[in-house]
Amino acid sequence: MKTAYLLLISAYMITSCQTKPKQETATTSPSATAIEDSATALTKRPGPDTPRSAADRLIRALYFEHNTKENPFREKKDRSLIDQFFTKPLGDLVWNDAQKPSGKINRTKLNLLFNAPDAAIKKTWVLPAIIGGTRAIVYVTFENKGKPEEIKIDMQQLAGRWRITEISYPNGKQLTDLLR
Repeated sequence: MKTAYLLLISAYMITSCQTKPKQETATTSPSATAIEDSATALTKRPGPDTPRSAADRLIRALYFEHNTKENPFREKKDRSLIDQFFTKPLGDLVWNDAQKPSGKINRTKLNLLFNAPDAAIKKTWVLPAIIGGTRAIVYVTFENKGKPEEIKIDMQQLAGRWRITEISYPNGKQLTDLLR
């Protein structure tokens, strides 16, 4: 009697734990990929459960590791640091402005990572990236003279690597406009 009961329970457990048949598995359609790469996916703000990605890790490296020691905006001898963070068109603008004897930006007084003087910047946070296919947006918040401000960084994935295409500052200006 016990064995019949155990067999009945085992049979019930096996049938209730079966996976879905193969015909029920969902496949992604080409239109789903197009939606994922659209601008609407990039309009969302990162939530508290948004996972970290390679895009925001690149921005964290830029703001925390390279801000004080090797700021690519202050590089005048070797372009490799600029190419590590920026797309070719934006990297060309940064490099060309740095090579001018008196560029448009006084890089000793103004840090282009924030578009503010270094002494005024406190408490920097890099939020998780919002990714939509090959594009991403990363928000960086900081305190400028005690006031909270936010920077929006647009990125693109090229050959599997994330690169910055534009930086939008709190005052509405953009990096490309400052360098042209």
